[in-house]
Amino acid sequence: MLTYIADNMKQIKIVILLLALVILALLSWLFVIPLFKSSSAFLKVTTKETKSRVLLNGKLVGKTPYLGKKLPIGEFTVKIIGSLNEEEVSFSTPITLWPEAVTSVNYEFGPNSLFSSGDVRSFKEGEGLSINTTPEGAEITLDGEKLGKTPLITAPNKGTHKLRVSHGGYVTRELEINIEPKLLLSLKVWLSATPLENPKVIEEGKINIYDLSTSNESLLKNFSVWSEGAFFFEKETGYIFDILIDRTGNMYYKDKAAADKKVADGKEITIGYLGDQKDIQISEEAAAVITSIKKDFGPQKKAVPKQSVQISSTPTGILNVRSGPGTNYPILEKIKPGEKYELLEEKGDWYKINVSGTEGWISKQYAKKL
Repeated sequence: MLTYIADNMKQIKIVILLLALVILALLSWLFVIPLFKSSSAFLKVTTKETKSRVLLNGKLVGKTPYLGKKLPIGEFTVKIIGSLNEEEVSFSTPITLWPEAVTSVNYEFGPNSLFSSGDVRSFKEGEGLSINTTPEGAEITLDGEKLGKTPLITAPNKGTHKLRVSHGGYVTRELEINIEPKLLLSLKVWLSATPLENPKVIEEGKINIYDLSTSNESLLKNFSVWSEGAFFFEKETGYIFDILIDRTGNMYYKDKAAADKKVADGKEITIGYLGDQKDIQISEEAAAVITSIKKDFGPQKKAVPKQSVQISSTPTGILNVRSGPGTNYPILEKIKPGEKYELLEEKGDWYKINVSGTEGWISKQYAKKL
């Protein structure tokens, strides 16, 4: 009997020990392991030529260039806030922070979202490479080999690769990516629109006119946004415009006062036409604006106000209009006191006037200049 009780007690102890081990393992899984796993992610954020603040789920974590270490894993929203031309600009995107992996956010601010670009690289469970782009339908080339258009999923070999993302009407972006074993690289790329796709000379000289027409619907839908891009990327494109005119006749200036002064002084100016490549020629509205600029170009000659004379009283009640400045010249017309005539010239004691298309001379003695 005592042996039986001893055996049962031994079994109970074993069960209790096993239960304790299970509970300990569960507690470790729930509380201890996450303490290590939750601080194993990395975040890298860069912004080209723009010092920016970095916020993670609304909390400020640093400034660019930023490298966050031992960050919690999981889904987050990263926001970048910078300053461009004394105006605040921002960009935000969802990201995934994965254990022992670097999530990278690289962004280049433009004057608006259409002319900004960047990429976000993060890892997820799986294998290979997933690529999405804005706009969709971008051509993907990996290590010189065309893979197709986005959205796209592929399975390149592990290691470093050169990636090229291109789209008609947008600036090509080239990246160096790294494929990790047993991880899916999720890549999101934003392309900047090309402000000057294929400029063509319309006129050269004191007034230079370029046709900047495009087929990019994003630009054609908002000429104002397009003009911002054309002015912003002057250094990259090599084209410096004083005035931009869209196909509806609206005008855009980088510096209106400076452009107006150039026109008034007759100094060389450059005009860009924002139109649709489908158009055969520039629109009538734009052509009318260009004609107006040409009309105002250069110092304007001030119109000399016309002078006139009024005929005074004469002994005979009439005044002879002669072909020359003297009484020896033939009489052309006879005019009456009180009448007014355009004064053309003065010579000695005589006025030259216009009488219904006939030019003749009258004595100053019987006329008063008005």
